Amino acid sequence: MFGLFGDKTPREARRLNRDAPVIIEHARQTFPVGRIRDIALRTVEHLERVHKVFEPNAIGLKRAILEYKRLHQEARNHRDEVSLSAFTLVQIYIRAEALGEAGRPAVGAIDDFTAEWGHTQED
Repeated sequence: MFGLFGDKTPREARRLNRDAPVIIEHARQTFPVGRIRDIALRTVEHLERVHKVFEPNAIGLKRAILEYKRLHQEARNHRDEVSLSAFTLVQIYIRAEALGEAGRPAVGAIDDFTAEWGHTQED
């Protein structure tokens, strides 16, 4: 029954590949440099956590997504814009990484963003 509407992977890949650059560009246009740096550093920190804590299989992926949906909602409730943006990027990264080659543009966009800003330290 769940396969009734076909494979949703291409649609999800297009959405993720479109959303990652949009979120990054929004951060660049909206936030000051310090917050952009904080978003990148928090994204790197949580991506490292995801790869360390959650197993690289379907169950681990689902657990990671549920965990970051919860953290995303908490950030939204607390109006924590840095965490909200970082957790959005983490969710996109996790989902895109699971898609493999189809999600590579989203993963690449987030990797480029974190490489550009992630090397900077607190002032």
